[in-house]
Amino acid sequence: MFFSAFVVIILAGIGFLLTTNVLFLGLSDFMYYLQKSRTWINIATTIWTASIATVLSMFVGIPVGYMLARYKFPCQKFMETLIDLPVMVPPAAVGIFLLGLFKTFPLSSATSILGIKVDHALSGVIVAQFTVTVSFCIRLTMASFKTVSPRYEYVGRSLGASLPYAFFKISLPLAKNSLIVALIIVWARACAEWESLMLFVGGIQGRTDVMPFAVYLDFVGGKLGWALTTSMFCVLIAIVSMYAVHRIGGKAHVR
Repeated sequence: MFFSAFVVIILAGIGFLLTTNVLFLGLSDFMYYLQKSRTWINIATTIWTASIATVLSMFVGIPVGYMLARYKFPCQKFMETLIDLPVMVPPAAVGIFLLGLFKTFPLSSATSILGIKVDHALSGVIVAQFTVTVSFCIRLTMASFKTVSPRYEYVGRSLGASLPYAFFKISLPLAKNSLIVALIIVWARACAEWESLMLFVGGIQGRTDVMPFAVYLDFVGGKLGWALTTSMFCVLIAIVSMYAVHRIGGKAHVR
């Protein structure tokens, strides 16, 4: 009962926060902004850029996370520290580092030759989202594979299964739910990214303003109604994502 009081207080606080902002915006204003195409363009842009960044993060995170979970090698802790840097470093600093990376040789020459534009472009948004989320992805996938006992792989290998076969047919299916949870968390984190975008990509309304960035641009521009409406959708994405995580991740409680 004592601990339940804290849960009730937290839930009441969150509910009060959301309710007051809804009342402040007003239903009529919310419906007005909801009918504007710009609102849905921001939502669509956020969803598809975050989805691409998440796919790229999982493509890197699954093999790296598996390797860190299953093997021991020299300087492993140092390597893990470097991998975790984007998690600990402020996203704004990540944006500055990306700016320096893409403005110097060889990436500056490579992007110029290939005709790839990252500043004030959606390709830069995806790069920033990927850079910020890939470390989360590696950590989460590593934890996912650690939930699977390596004994299953050893048995499969002893029966003649190759390493790729053991990975795809044993480890990956057993870690499926945890990996799906990791994917959802990484996607939600990509949807929420904006600080690195501000310094690396730059904000252009209608081009690079994914939802969190649009909130900032609208607030600075004095468009509080737009900012609040977009914020509501950011909260909705977070709620749906975390609900999915809790549903798929299972339950742990004392009976």
